[in-house]
Amino acid sequence: MSQANPHYKYYKQLAGIWKSNDGLCVVTLTDTVGITVSYDGAVLEDNYGIIKLDPLTETNNGGMMMAFSGMPGFSNPYKYHTNEDIQLTLGNKLLKKDGQTLFNINAAWHDNSDQMHIEISDVKTGRIDNILLNRENVSASAVPLKEGECRCECGQVFSSKFCPNCGKMREENKTFTCSCGYTGPARNFCPECGKPCSAPVSETEPPVQETKPAAGWTCSQCGALLQTGDKCNECGAEIRKEMLFSIFEYMTCNPPRYDGITVWKFSDTRLIMQRGDDFHFIPATVIEPAMKVIREYEIDKWEEYKDQMNGAMGGAQYVSYWDGEKMAGTSTDHMPGAAGAYVALRNLFTSELNG
Repeated sequence: MSQANPHYKYYKQLAGIWKSNDGLCVVTLTDTVGITVSYDGAVLEDNYGIIKLDPLTETNNGGMMMAFSGMPGFSNPYKYHTNEDIQLTLGNKLLKKDGQTLFNINAAWHDNSDQMHIEISDVKTGRIDNILLNRENVSASAVPLKEGECRCECGQVFSSKFCPNCGKMREENKTFTCSCGYTGPARNFCPECGKPCSAPVSETEPPVQETKPAAGWTCSQCGALLQTGDKCNECGAEIRKEMLFSIFEYMTCNPPRYDGITVWKFSDTRLIMQRGDDFHFIPATVIEPAMKVIREYEIDKWEEYKDQMNGAMGGAQYVSYWDGEKMAGTSTDHMPGAAGAYVALRNLFTSELNG
């Protein structure tokens, strides 16, 4: 069963007050998708959405974003920034004072170092300001905690498993662990997926052990197994990854829905399939059938289709593959065959996993 509203955890991650060093810009985000932006006396109050950076947006070396963006003919509706991990989407981007529009928000995003960025333009002069905001810690004298919340030693109030400010794991005597992976204070329903919660974990029961991924790379420096990040958890050495296939889909529902699969080379006989946070081994024999799909739907001829369509409504599906020199591919924004290739490759990779 798929997890209901899987991006809720990112809204919780962003929730809080963010301020620029000079105090001129203040952004308040709630985990119920509310946003308030105050800048130089002008204010915006509305709701926001998020776009989580997915494996498709990374190159084969993992160091730059949007592998597709540098390809001729590829049109991407979103601009990605250095170190970005979550982008905010706004339906209303106008900052007003006394009913008059003074500023426009061009872009807003969160980076891997837990800082917020906002690009704001002055509607009269056209001046663009790139503003860096830091999370404002909650003081010990703050308002009483709501149900499910705790206050970290650093002062941050949060309701998830780890403090979003310092990363420390919350300390609870009575917790439950849901099948979706969330661990938190005992309550009736899981705040991550909405499933009914089981009885609280007894203080005498052993703690729930974190499950290791079913697949991962072997560190070439220290030999540590099951490494899934960019660096080895044991020695810090870089984990080299070779992307072979990447498929991605987003649907413009509310909230937006995303799904994607990335296939990486592990050895001459095995590959690693990543879907979300899950990693699994699949046989390398899947490469030739996958390339057959690429040829059958003419994904390898993407350049011939690049100017024939203006984009699909309601979402898009993307397909890319390693052509021996670079990641190449296309989307339903440019050719209808990309939809068939996406479905065929998704079924192929998942059938190899289930088999």
